[in-house]
Amino acid sequence: MTVHDLWKGLPKAEIAERRTKNAPRWQRRWREGTGRDAPQRKQSYKEHQKAQAYQDDAAQIGRPQARALARGSITVNTLLDRHLASKRDRAPGTITADANHARHVREAFGDRVVSTLDTTEIEIWSVREGVAAETRKKDVEIMRAAIKRGITDKLVEDDPTEDIVVKLRHKERPHYSSEQLMAIINAARDDFDRALLGTLGLMGPRSGEARSLLVGDLRAGHLSVLNGGSGTDTTKTRDSRRVIPVPALLLPWLTELAGDRPKSDWMFPSPRRKGAPIAKQYANQALTRAVARANEDREEKIPRYSAHALRHTFAAISLSEAEADLLSVSQALGHARPSITLDRYGHLSKRGLAPLMAKIDALVRNVA
Repeated sequence: MTVHDLWKGLPKAEIAERRTKNAPRWQRRWREGTGRDAPQRKQSYKEHQKAQAYQDDAAQIGRPQARALARGSITVNTLLDRHLASKRDRAPGTITADANHARHVREAFGDRVVSTLDTTEIEIWSVREGVAAETRKKDVEIMRAAIKRGITDKLVEDDPTEDIVVKLRHKERPHYSSEQLMAIINAARDDFDRALLGTLGLMGPRSGEARSLLVGDLRAGHLSVLNGGSGTDTTKTRDSRRVIPVPALLLPWLTELAGDRPKSDWMFPSPRRKGAPIAKQYANQALTRAVARANEDREEKIPRYSAHALRHTFAAISLSEAEADLLSVSQALGHARPSITLDRYGHLSKRGLAPLMAKIDALVRNVA
C-alpha cells in the first residue's frame, strides 16, 4: 500500500500536456493478500487529489485485515512517503533537505520490507566511507523518523535504527578566548568599532544581522535581532526575531551610539553612504584593525580570523567559560534546533555532569 507519482521523471513538456488534459497523477497500489502472487489493485487520482490519495491509503491501512497484511509488506519507501507527506508544511529548504536524505535511504533500503531489516546492516550503512558524518547522521534520522511514524500508525512493530548513533567528528571553528576578545574590543579604533565588535563577540549575531539593526531595536536593555535567512537556511530559526538581553558592559556603548537618533536609523550607519548601513566587509575590516592594534604590545599574538569568528567566540566562551546551558546559547544564536548548537559547539562544554550534581546536592541539602 503506497501512493505513486505517475508524472515523476517526465519531461516538462509532457507534464504540461498531461496537466492540460487533467490526466491522473497519483496512484494507490496495494495487494489483496501476501506474496508476489497476490493480485495487485490500483486506484488513480487527479493532480489536485494528492491529499485524498494519502487519506484513502491511511484509511485502508487502518482496517484490521489490512493491518495484518501491512506488517509483512510495508516497505521503507512507503514509510518515507508517508513521513514526508506529513511534513509538507515545513520551510521549502527543509522539505528539500529531507527529500535529499530520504533519497539516500531509498537507494539503500527503499524496496526492502521493514520487517526484514536488521540493526547491523543499517549500522554498517551508517558508517559508509566517502560520505560526511553529518549527512550520514541526517540519513539515519530521517529513516528513524519514518519508522517511528510507522510504529505509531501500527504499520510496523520494531525500529531497527533505535540503537544506532552516528558520531560526528567536530570541526573546530575558529574563535577567541574571552581574554583575546576583550583585548580586541579594547583595541578598537573608535567607539563605533568598539560597539560593533562588542555586539558581535558578546551577543553572537551574524554579521548581516548586526548590519540590519536599527536604533529602535534597542529597547529596555534588550536588542531585538531580525533573524537572517530563516526562509532558506534550515539551520536558522523560522521565527522572525529573537530578543536578547544586552550585557552590562555593552549596553552603554550601544546607548551612546544610538543617542537621540530616530528609531528608524541604522544602529551601525555607513560612514560613507548616507542612509545606508555599514558595508558587508566593514566588520572584517574593523576586526583586522583591532587585532593589529592589540598585537602591538603582545608577545603571544592574537590570530586574525574573519568577523564570523566573533559569533563562534560568543558560543565558545558561553559554553566553555561562562558555563551557560546549551538551550540558552542556541536561542541567542538563532539556531532552528538545539541539536544544531550541540553538533557544532557541544564539545566545548567541559562541565560534564559534576557541576549539575553539585547544584542538585546543594539544593537538597538546603531543603533538608
